[in-house]
Amino acid sequence: MKCPRDGSELARVSVGDVELDKCHQCDGIWCDRGELERIRELQLSQPEEQLERQYGNPEPRTGETSGYMKCPRCGGRLQGVFYMLGSSIRIDRCEDCFGFWLDDGELDGLASHRPAAASKSLKTEEESGNLPSMLRSIAKWFQTS
Repeated sequence: MKCPRDGSELARVSVGDVELDKCHQCDGIWCDRGELERIRELQLSQPEEQLERQYGNPEPRTGETSGYMKCPRCGGRLQGVFYMLGSSIRIDRCEDCFGFWLDDGELDGLASHRPAAASKSLKTEEESGNLPSMLRSIAKWFQTS
């Protein structure tokens, strides 16, 4: 698979018993559907640090991606979303296969995230204009489940 950020080949890496795909150029990580939740269940405090110890930590190259990013798994469009209700953390999710692209540092942020009140998050979603998009994504997820 290719990195949606810079086109580099993604390498298979493991966090606990969960296999992920990591770009060693931009330090991004691809999580197939369900893998991010499995990592959170492990309750690791710094999963990216664990990956760096195991697989090295080359200096990440950062750069702006023009246009939208494509899913490395299915080629669908990656859309920026809040990870969960109560989260201020925005990540990129595939609209088709529901995998997640995490930029450098986002996995550690999600691993330690504790959701705030759902009503506050829902209000934030409404104010940011993401509520219709979020509801479409939820409906699509139920259709594919």
